[in-house]
Amino acid sequence: WQDRNVLLVGGSCINTATAEKLGGAKCADEFATVTGVGAGKFLIQTFDGFTAGKVAVVVAGYEATDTLAAANYLKSATTLDTAVGKKYVGTVAQGGSSTVVAA
Repeated sequence: WQDRNVLLVGGSCINTATAEKLGGAKCADEFATVTGVGAGKFLIQTFDGFTAGKVAVVVAGYEATDTLAAANYLKSATTLDTAVGKKYVGTVAQGGSSTVVAA
């Protein structure tokens, strides 16, 4: 899978491939410090892939429900730039709706 464009779902605390892109297995407050994503938020960020010319898109939330909101946002987004270096942070409202801004 490393020779392909990949979608990495889950935070660095539970997904070793995400941990590689975020600089280690960061959990809770460390994850928030590294990503700017705390409780009730999620991240969609594109990195250089594991092979030259490929990309790795990280889709992760502070908690599992936030990751689900990120995946749902990604699935329904009509204009999302996945070029390397692009970063989007979303806030999850009660009921599951999301507000997303480019960072």
